[in-house]
Amino acid sequence: AQEGAPADVEDPMLSCGGAKPVKTTLSKEKSRALQKMKDNMIKTEPELPVDQFDKNMFTEKTEEEKSRIAEAIRASVMFQNITDEQREMIYGFMEPISVKEGSWVIKQGTVGDRFYIVDNGKFEVRIVPDGEEDDGSGGNVVHIYEGSHEKHAHPSFGELALMYSAPRAASIIAKTDGSLWALHRYAFRQVLAQQSSRQELLATLKKIDMLKNLKSEVLDQLAAVMEEVTFGRGESITEQGSPGDAMYVIQKGSCEYLVRVEGRSHNEALKSGSFFGEEVLGKATKYTATVVALQTTSCFRLNRHTLNQISGEKRVSG
Repeated sequence: AQEGAPADVEDPMLSCGGAKPVKTTLSKEKSRALQKMKDNMIKTEPELPVDQFDKNMFTEKTEEEKSRIAEAIRASVMFQNITDEQREMIYGFMEPISVKEGSWVIKQGTVGDRFYIVDNGKFEVRIVPDGEEDDGSGGNVVHIYEGSHEKHAHPSFGELALMYSAPRAASIIAKTDGSLWALHRYAFRQVLAQQSSRQELLATLKKIDMLKNLKSEVLDQLAAVMEEVTFGRGESITEQGSPGDAMYVIQKGSCEYLVRVEGRSHNEALKSGSFFGEEVLGKATKYTATVVALQTTSCFRLNRHTLNQISGEKRVSG
């Protein structure tokens, strides 16, 4: 169940593993039983200052546990482009949680601050439809997450809580006893802060006119997930007049920036920290300049789809 978006079982962010979606209705008896089970709801811990995470939440994991966590986060955009050091920190910050049958892990409508991985056990995704009141059951079952060591199945939910506070789109209730891994938003941010090049990238994003007014947590996530790409000497990165959907920030190396207008040309050298192509993230669909690598050059790339997905906007205006 992801925050800030419709809870739809066909959404790949929701259905990243586990059993096929099931739909069912509850008897009044089971509804009353589930109402009583709310007493077992996992309590939300108060948010801690970032500097308390090292001593309070970092725990060593076995190689087998690391393997299961790695398998669960591999496909998530949130964990792309992280270093080996950052990955080890994420392993350490994953908090083990034992859950009893009937426990409420998250409740629809409450604000979330954790991302969860199902290590083992079955968990129901329940949604109260718009305009209806919860009868104590958490709503209709729309999906079941099943974690299993034997099946190498470790679905996850609550990913967007790593970015910002937003109401949960569904309730998650333990169908069996089980165990979860939980990662707190502040711990995740501390992990991201360890990579200096990403911090330099963040500083650059704050200078770009069409991005600088985005919320700080959105800029943090953009800096975290931008893809790193490398171009050889003489390779064209963008071509004036050609369609495109990505902008670039030079991490290492240099490029030539060339614009031709009415038979006249203008060129300049770009170096580390320079950016180009941002026009295609806005209303433009074609690049306004040709950029060629003058040497082997590494860039951070941000495409329109990723920007829209993280910012929640249809299109950034510019």
